[in-house]
Amino acid sequence: MDARPHRQEPDRPGRTAALPRAGDFASRMFRKALDLVMMLLVPLVVVALMMGVARVFLGMWAVWRSPTIAAGFDVLVTDVLSMFVVIELLRSIMEYAHSHRIRITFVIDAALVFLVREVMIGLYKHALAAADVAALAVLLLVLGAVRLSTVRWSPDVTHAAAD
Repeated sequence: MDARPHRQEPDRPGRTAALPRAGDFASRMFRKALDLVMMLLVPLVVVALMMGVARVFLGMWAVWRSPTIAAGFDVLVTDVLSMFVVIELLRSIMEYAHSHRIRITFVIDAALVFLVREVMIGLYKHALAAADVAALAVLLLVLGAVRLSTVRWSPDVTHAAAD
């Protein structure tokens, strides 16, 4: 007979499990270290976001100093659209800190915002050829379809429908 102590698992009556192994301890320590890193990252994210907002306001000075309004707005439009990309990425980081998983919808949202940023900047500066616009439009269409499918067949929605 086995002399090791056993404990009852609460979710499976009648089954016993051995005491926690070294791998369980390593896994718990990894999760705690990850939580600590995320806890330290959150204030850094807030500071970075505030610095980005400050940069956008400093870009207003470039609009004032520029010889033409269009030249000044190039900098401002680029900075504002870049802030949207950063906000989407930070939203993904915050979601990871909260749920300990990366949701593909947030990553795709960031990619979509980045692509829309590139299209808007390229069109605003008249720097995109027709082939570039067509390629970016196809990429946006594919990413949009993937985004819609992640919402439609999300694990959260699938589990809720099954219950």
